[in-house]
Amino acid sequence: MRSPAAPVLRRAIRISVAALAGFYGCLYGLGDSVIAVYALFTVIALGALSEVTGPPDRRLRTFLAATAAGVVLVGLGTLLAVGTWAAAAGMLVVGFVVAYAGTGGPRVVGVANGLQLLYVLPCFPPFQPDTLDQRLLGLVLGAALLIAADRWLLPPPVPTPVPDRMAVLADKVAGFAAALAESLRVPGAAAPELAHQREVLQSSEDLRITRLARAERPLGPGRRDRSLLTTAAAVRAAADRSVALADLLTGPGATAHPRTADLVAETARVLRGLARTLRAGREALPVDTAALDAALGAHDAARTPGPAVTLRAGLAAVALAEETRLAALAISGWSGAPRPAPADAPPMLWFLHAGPAELWGRRLRSHLTPRSVYLQNAVRLALGLAVARVVAGVFDLAHGFWVLLATLSLMRTSASADRPVLIRAFAGTLVGAVLAAGMLVLVGDDRTVYAWLLPVVMLVTFAAGPLLGVAAAQAGFTVLVAALFAQLAPPTWQLAEVRLVDVLVGGLIGAVIGAAVWPRGGGGEVGRVAAEALRAVADDAEVVAAELARSPVPHADEPARLHAAATLLEHAYVQYRTEPMPRGAAGPDWLTVVLVVHRLDAYSGALRERHPALLSVRVGHAAPDADALREATADVARAYRRTADAIGAGRVPEGLAEECRSRFPPIPGEGDPRLLDGWGWLHALCDNLARVRRAVAGDTGSPVKSDPSGSTAAERRPPRG
Repeated sequence: MRSPAAPVLRRAIRISVAALAGFYGCLYGLGDSVIAVYALFTVIALGALSEVTGPPDRRLRTFLAATAAGVVLVGLGTLLAVGTWAAAAGMLVVGFVVAYAGTGGPRVVGVANGLQLLYVLPCFPPFQPDTLDQRLLGLVLGAALLIAADRWLLPPPVPTPVPDRMAVLADKVAGFAAALAESLRVPGAAAPELAHQREVLQSSEDLRITRLARAERPLGPGRRDRSLLTTAAAVRAAADRSVALADLLTGPGATAHPRTADLVAETARVLRGLARTLRAGREALPVDTAALDAALGAHDAARTPGPAVTLRAGLAAVALAEETRLAALAISGWSGAPRPAPADAPPMLWFLHAGPAELWGRRLRSHLTPRSVYLQNAVRLALGLAVARVVAGVFDLAHGFWVLLATLSLMRTSASADRPVLIRAFAGTLVGAVLAAGMLVLVGDDRTVYAWLLPVVMLVTFAAGPLLGVAAAQAGFTVLVAALFAQLAPPTWQLAEVRLVDVLVGGLIGAVIGAAVWPRGGGGEVGRVAAEALRAVADDAEVVAAELARSPVPHADEPARLHAAATLLEHAYVQYRTEPMPRGAAGPDWLTVVLVVHRLDAYSGALRERHPALLSVRVGHAAPDADALREATADVARAYRRTADAIGAGRVPEGLAEECRSRFPPIPGEGDPRLLDGWGWLHALCDNLARVRRAVAGDTGSPVKSDPSGSTAAERRPPRG
């Protein structure tokens, strides 16, 4: 089984065997149809409608947690089935809470639809609270069978662990840094090795977090996931900054840079230690950063004013060392090594000493805004399911459960995505209804025939859906429903008609709600959030300049606002990429805008960490050339705001990147490290504004050189929420 269809077929076999074992064992063995139905639908909910991946132990924990949540949901649905309005109110709350819990990471998102189904199933009449014990028994039995099949029946392959992939990247960055250090000591001596290591490093695109399957990304709110994500982001940023440093200081006419060479060599040593830690896991020792700290101090002491390229190179070298140090400290939250004391850890590693309640609380609060696509999706889905429950109850639709299932499975994040899905779903359901009606007419009420047909139909359905799309899934599911319920009650061909009507009603409800509640989805949100994020960049730039100049600080809350905007922009972009694109229109390159905002958010935070005294002493004696820095920053901020206004209005910003640098004064002649960092950062702001202009204009043909001011990866700094 090496074809692309093999994993899908293996999964279909696991789900089918577990579902049929529970259904047939309880229906024909125990003679209890309630337990049988709940055992089967639990397997469908947590197996077919959910995505549970990763190592066996992690899959087991996910299934157990989902089962525990399912017990609560089945109990709640059973009790609220007393009336239509009670059930609909419960659906509104459950729909929102389960969907919004997806902010907890991809493992929660993977089981969200399955958990919704475990409330939907019992919230319909008849109201039989006395059967709750049977329903829960069926739930637990179905979950146990699914767990057993997942562990021992054609188990899914275990993906390469994220820490192992990160260790490979850390080793590659270390190899490039070591070759770069030799080139900086003796220009040209290690040129062939440096070129080879650059090729090795630049072939590592598959090691980016964004290249991992979504369910495998360490995006949960817990300490271990946050540590992995921060480490991965820092290593990726170190890779980008080492390349930027090589671009600035190597090549024809290069001179020796012994202090920088010492610093880069130490980063290579620490990165190799980090790779060993990632492979050792719980048995790892702390990564020693003492020598790196000493080399960083020596390099800072030797920095002097110079031309822009010198400032940029100095910033790149320091940033490379600081990213490496950050990765070495951050990994302690994942490994078994002792964590650094709060006073010794950078502020962005606050999560190393935070408890689970605080970690989850920050994550949930960070998305309580109308600009969050998580909140939008939760509201949209909850309203759709609640309306569907009201319609099914008020009009007393037979098998109204299928109305909600259709709404749940067919609703998309934008109105433009809904239309093609609904058309294919209705077409598939129509074909399935014809096949089901024919089967019911031909077979009649012979339950033995249905018992033999159900395994075949189930296997084909669970394999055809992922391979052939929503039309095949709906067609197969319609026949499956007929073969299933024909064994529970005397069948008639009208069962196929009911299924068709239910899917039509549920799909239309989902489409109407989708068209009324944030109908443009991620495609409409990404531009609005991008404009807001660029305004936050402008305000934050003025704050940084004031802090560097020890002047009164405007917009004191801007760092938090910029970080929140960067996080919302990234999530809006991720959803935007899942939605259909307009035909014949490439559209803006929003990914570049996401990268720029993350890059500038990260770099302003790095400046604050390099000059922590400025955070406590807001006003003081202005350093020489401080006024010039603030005035130049004000010009840059105005250019960013005009760019944001153009994007918000749907226009392409023109000429703003050139205006950004038009009135820059000469580089200051004093050696104050705050101002040296400030001028290098200001040049980076202008370069990134040029990237934004090209991206919004759809100019993807212009090469973008690496920038020492920040990472070229959206995962440069993980959300603090």
